[in-house]
Amino acid sequence: MWNQIKTQRSKVMKYVLPAFLSILLLSCQNESFYYQDEARARLEGPYEWALGTDSLDYSFAFYPSSVTETAMNMTLFIMGKTTPNDRLVKLEVVLSETTALPEQYLCPTEIKVPANTYSVPFNVVLKRTSNLSSQNVRLRIRIADSGDFKTGVVEHNGFTIKWNDMLSRPRNWDELTEFFGTFSLTKFRFIIDTLGIGEFDTNTMTWGQLNNYRIVMKNALTTYNEAHPGNPLKDENGQLVNF
Repeated sequence: MWNQIKTQRSKVMKYVLPAFLSILLLSCQNESFYYQDEARARLEGPYEWALGTDSLDYSFAFYPSSVTETAMNMTLFIMGKTTPNDRLVKLEVVLSETTALPEQYLCPTEIKVPANTYSVPFNVVLKRTSNLSSQNVRLRIRIADSGDFKTGVVEHNGFTIKWNDMLSRPRNWDELTEFFGTFSLTKFRFIIDTLGIGEFDTNTMTWGQLNNYRIVMKNALTTYNEAHPGNPLKDENGQLVNF
């Protein structure tokens, strides 16, 4: 009986092992095509904003008005071997998929890949313009053939960034009414500009902390109104802002 089992196992291995080796060889050949035969490049977005995706969404709304731009930390990765010489990667804006105007962003058109380097960090700067308070814009960039590098695999060849400055009522405002009163966009913007924060997590913030914010806002409102005699702060509905 044991000899029969050994014989059957030998027959299985006789056919399965060559098939497995063939698949493994084919896989290595395909991998060689993408990563060794031709130099290619791919893009990745900021870890905290776009982990595992080819796009990100960003809003200036919850940052003070003094913040006029932000830099998204992108990374360029090469696919293939490093070289002892510097090389060049070209980036292009995909106009058919971009609604942002040129004055709303800064993006490099070329990135130098230093010798013996696998990755290069670079920034895409988003600008905070007045029209963002009423609309989203988007920027699509991708790698273009530079001679030194061909475009990467489709899934990682491009990246999309969408951003706006549209303020909205926080979902937990009902829990904040005790401290800040009735919601209005003008009041919320005043809070963000004064405190420098736009998120108030009632699950982690104590009553004392939130009440302290209320006192700070009452004092800030008094200071504002005294600096604007005859023109106290009013909200978008024409109502006096109060705390």
